[in-house]
Amino acid sequence: MQSFQSCAGSQVTMPVNPSTPFMYLRHLDYLRLVIAQGSFAAAARAGGVTQPAISHGMKQLQAQFGHPLFERVGRRRVPSEFALQIARESALLADRVDALAGTSSRPVNKGLLRIGLTPSAALVCGPALYTHWCGAATGRSLQLQSADEGQLLARLSRREVDFVISPRPRGYREMHVACEPLYQMRPMVFARRGHALATSRSLADLQHANWAIVGPSVVGPVNVLTEAFSVRNMEPPHATVSCPDYPSMLNLVAHTDLLAVVPHPALVSGERVPLIAPLKLRETLPLYEMWLFHAAPLGAALAGIAQRLLHSLRAGDSAVSPSRRSTVRSGNRSPP
Repeated sequence: MQSFQSCAGSQVTMPVNPSTPFMYLRHLDYLRLVIAQGSFAAAARAGGVTQPAISHGMKQLQAQFGHPLFERVGRRRVPSEFALQIARESALLADRVDALAGTSSRPVNKGLLRIGLTPSAALVCGPALYTHWCGAATGRSLQLQSADEGQLLARLSRREVDFVISPRPRGYREMHVACEPLYQMRPMVFARRGHALATSRSLADLQHANWAIVGPSVVGPVNVLTEAFSVRNMEPPHATVSCPDYPSMLNLVAHTDLLAVVPHPALVSGERVPLIAPLKLRETLPLYEMWLFHAAPLGAALAGIAQRLLHSLRAGDSAVSPSRRSTVRSGNRSPP
């Protein structure tokens, strides 16, 4: 058994029985996912496992440690200080294991920058990422991976990507991860020109419309739309078609009676521009920010690209709306 002192002053004992370490490492990984994602269901999606597997892992850890991992605050269950301490310690252990595996099994390509980003961020930020990484030195390459923000942040925690550009999920907390706001999304509803609802001025007029979305997403535009309907006590919008990316979604909007939420004007380009138009609604859809997430601390090369990217996007060099200025925020703080 291995012991350490928790921040609450209690002694914590972790198993080192050779027959069980991998099981407990997996359960500790589940605990970090629950803390990062905010719920068992979201942790299961991000980890690619079932929710019962997450629940079983938490029960096993609870039985092993004999300390409460979660506390009830109102109607919510939140991680206890003990659970946060366990997660911090296990994250350090996971980093050491990953480092050992990396040095022994795969070469390090210092010229490769791995970015996990949502489909909209790939379109908005791609040119700036290429310019500031590949254009700054020869022999460099860029790898862009797209998924929903839950999966992307799970990859970052496993060090499978160097940066993540995505919205910040509600309740997101992760040790050893820093994040900064990049730019603000201002979602708008688009329809085909000549659409029967093209002259609508209120969300109430759109209650029975059919929608195209890019999904799935944890905190993407479809959730923005659902939230806008919910606060007005309207039925949730009907997502008729789920598309793999924004170009395919906008092509559907241009040639059908589907409506769609477009989070950023840079996503509307090419031959579809004359075919679609934003609705001039009286209500404003909920705004949200795109964030740059990375492990902390960063090496010199990655810190440099992070600062250049922040400066470029905030200055509007890539046709991105400037974000509000703020200092670096640790991933274990409450969302804005």
